[in-house]
Amino acid sequence: MFTLPFKSIVVASTNDYYVTYERATLFAESWGADLVNIGDAGHINVASGFGEWNEGLEILKWLDS
Repeated sequence: MFTLPFKSIVVASTNDYYVTYERATLFAESWGADLVNIGDAGHINVASGFGEWNEGLEILKWLDS
C-alpha cells in the first residue's frame, strides 16, 4: 500500500470500460484517497460527453477543505 502524502480524490464511474469500479476502489483505498461514485457515467473524459463539468469542479474544491 502506498498512501499519498497529500489529500486526494478518486472519482469513479460504475461502468467505466477502462477501470472497473472495484479497481478504482482499490486505488482509493491504497492511496488513502476519498472515493466519489458518480454512477453510470462511462469513462470520464470529453469523448464520453464530459465538457465543462460543474460537478467535477465542486468535487475538486473538496481538496481545499
